[in-house]
Amino acid sequence: MDVEFFIERDCESHGGNGDGKSGVMISASTREYFSRVADSLDHWQEKNAYYHAHIRSLIQGMVPPHRNVLEIGCGTGNLLASLQPRRGLVLNFSERLSEIGKKKYPDLGFLTIAVNKIILPSDFKPDFVVLPNMLDYVYDVADLMRELRPLLSDQSVLIITTNNPLWAPLLRLGSRLGFRIPESHRNFITNKDIGNILRAENFDVVEESLTLPVPIRIPLIGSILNAIIPDVPILRFFSAVQYLAARPRAQRAPMSCSVVIPCHNEEDNIIECIDRIPVMGTHTEILIVDDGSTDATRERVRNAMQKNPRVRLIAADKNQGKANAVHAGFEAASGDAVMILDADMTVRPEDLPRFFMPIQNGSADFVNGTRLVYPMEGRAMRFANFLGNKAFCFLVSWILRQRVSDTLCGTKVFLRRDAGFIPHKKSERWGDFELLFGAARLKLRMMEVPIHYLERRAGKSKMRVMYDGWLFLLACWQGWRMLRFPFLFPWADKKEPLEGWREIR
Repeated sequence: MDVEFFIERDCESHGGNGDGKSGVMISASTREYFSRVADSLDHWQEKNAYYHAHIRSLIQGMVPPHRNVLEIGCGTGNLLASLQPRRGLVLNFSERLSEIGKKKYPDLGFLTIAVNKIILPSDFKPDFVVLPNMLDYVYDVADLMRELRPLLSDQSVLIITTNNPLWAPLLRLGSRLGFRIPESHRNFITNKDIGNILRAENFDVVEESLTLPVPIRIPLIGSILNAIIPDVPILRFFSAVQYLAARPRAQRAPMSCSVVIPCHNEEDNIIECIDRIPVMGTHTEILIVDDGSTDATRERVRNAMQKNPRVRLIAADKNQGKANAVHAGFEAASGDAVMILDADMTVRPEDLPRFFMPIQNGSADFVNGTRLVYPMEGRAMRFANFLGNKAFCFLVSWILRQRVSDTLCGTKVFLRRDAGFIPHKKSERWGDFELLFGAARLKLRMMEVPIHYLERRAGKSKMRVMYDGWLFLLACWQGWRMLRFPFLFPWADKKEPLEGWREIR
């Protein structure tokens, strides 16, 4: 590759350090290449519309609308505009590309990378950073990530797409035959290599995979192959596009916590459950969500509120199922982190700090309990439930493309700011599956915490194995469709409020 770095005078005039080292290292020949193809770039994207539409739908499925989005690459704003950002900024390699973008999308910001540092406006903190095929042209990926890392917050998500190196000969041939944009010097780097660089630069890789084995429109057959092949061992490696999502590691500021306890007819458990919840973070509130209990649960909670100022009561007169109760608790919560705890005390309240600490220290964004690591107490889980849970673990792990060892542990914790983006489809009354699939769509870093699963202290389990099993299968089908075909599930701008719930003081 002809590597000719920007001269010292350019670095000094734009705020660089003038040493020609570190930062965004692109070659002068690369910059000249994008200046040369700038006026025809939209033409080539239209000529390969199927490919670019797939990339857009892939990224749209990861980026909710109305967020701050930074795009680093070589474009005129088509991708960024499709993401409907609250505030969007494109960093380009070519001033000509920026000029074209400003005319097309005056509401977006365009800056040209012409120095060896990424410098963003002081009032712009990106929630998402998108690099569509940009790493194919960067001279040093590690230097780019090192420059980018301090500009991100603990909630920023990095989304990277690159061309599969196995497709390099076909891409070169396509350029020579005039089917795609003229070829230039470029990297062909694997997801594994990118992941290693990211981890070394203090990022956590959340998801890495391949997509689009058929990058041209072939009616019906192409869509079927694109849906199936990325999940088939060996064949998946022949897909045209690699993608990767990552989050920066960062110690979070001290956080508060809301413990959401959905309950229905738990009069014999609820007081002990409340009393045993430890203080976590700067403040811990306890939200009891009474889901239409017909026993003395609500009255006992009201008595507890007189003695314990941490306790709040949310109630509905009609039973609506655990999933609705949990989401009603999310809506009422005020803590930075929201935690779910079942009232049956099969999970010890004293174990909750184990779930809170990975969220507080920034090592996870979604913590899921697993009951299947340690031996269970007595008859804590019926054999049929155990077999069903194991089967769903394999299925859900395949859908998520990451291992989950327990799909139905009731104890989970994540950030309240993320709760609003997890869809509530009401496909099953427990809500565990939609939380797992929603966390995967948001590219949250998921961690499992093993717990000792105990026998229920009082009352009866509300799980119906056969009936709920069919609903879980339906939830898995919907989760697979949402994660594989995100364009079918647009982000909701506003959640419908849950009806029938009120706070009792």
